[in-house]
Amino acid sequence: MINAIRAAIFLIAAALPALLCGPAHAASPHPAPLRIVSLYPGHTDNIVALGAGDRLVAASRDDGPAFLPFLPGSPGSPGSPDLPRLPPRVDAEAVLAFRPDAVFLRSLVERMNPHLTEVLERAGVAVHVIDPPSWDEFEGYLTRLAGILGTDPEEARRRLAAARGAVADAAKTAAVRGMRAPRVFLEATSKELHTCAPDSWAARLIRLSGGVNAASSATPLREGSALASWGVERVLATAESLDVYLVQQGPMNAASPEEIRSRPWGAVLKNVSLAAVPERLLSRPSLLGLEKGGALLTEIFGSAASSAGPGSE
Repeated sequence: MINAIRAAIFLIAAALPALLCGPAHAASPHPAPLRIVSLYPGHTDNIVALGAGDRLVAASRDDGPAFLPFLPGSPGSPGSPDLPRLPPRVDAEAVLAFRPDAVFLRSLVERMNPHLTEVLERAGVAVHVIDPPSWDEFEGYLTRLAGILGTDPEEARRRLAAARGAVADAAKTAAVRGMRAPRVFLEATSKELHTCAPDSWAARLIRLSGGVNAASSATPLREGSALASWGVERVLATAESLDVYLVQQGPMNAASPEEIRSRPWGAVLKNVSLAAVPERLLSRPSLLGLEKGGALLTEIFGSAASSAGPGSE
C-alpha cells in the first residue's frame, strides 16, 4: 500500500510541470532544425529575418539573392552565397540529398508535389506546410515560425512592431509637414492590368506607408486572391487624380516605368510619378520585405507628396 502511494506521488510530481505550464508551453515534437530546406521564398525571407539563415542548406529557385544570408562558408555549406536552389516541382530524393531535418513549404507546393510530404516524413524529416499569412495573421505566423526554429517569439513580435512603427512614423512625418497623402495605383500585372486586392498585403503596406489606394473599390479575382480586376479604362478615368503609379516587378510583371510611358495611353500619366518596386518587397508577407518595402514606399510617397504640395485628401 505504501509503495503504491509513493508511486502515485511520484507520477503526480512528474506531471506537475506540464499541468502548471499547460499546452501553450508544451515541448515541440521536433527539436530546433539545424539543416533547413525552404521551398517557398516567403518562408526563406522570414527564416533569415529570425536569425536562422545560416541553417539553410537549400532554397526555392524563386528566392532572389537579396535576402539570402551571404555568410562565410565553403561551397554548399549552410548560409553560403552559392546556396542551392530547387524548382517548384521537385522529387523527394533531390530534397533528401541535402540531408535536411526540416522542410518548409506552402500548400501550393505540396499540391504540385503530391507525395513529397509523405516520403520526407517517412525519412524522418519534419515537414511544415504553412500558407502565406494575411496582414492580420502575420504576427501569429512569425511567432509560430520562431517557435519551430527555436528562436525567441517575443523578439519576433518586437521586431515586427518596430518595423510597422518605423513605416508608420515615416508616413506621419510627411503628414505633419502638411503634405497631402498621395493617391496611388498599383499595377500588379500588365496583362489585363490587375491591381492589388483591397485587403491584400500590398494594399495594407501602401496604406501604412501613407498612400491612398486609388483602386480601393477593386474586386478580387476570387475569394482570398491578392489580385483584383481593374483595367485600362479605369486607369484612364482616374489618371488626373493620381500622384503615384507603382509598377510591381516580379515573375508576374516585367513592365518598367519606361515601358508604361511608351504605351498608347501612357501620355495620360505625364504628371504622375512612376516607380518600380520589386514584388518581394511589396506583396510577399515578409518581415524583411516589410522593413525594406515600407522604407522604399515612404520615400516614393514622400517625393510625390512634396511635388504635389500641401493639401488634404
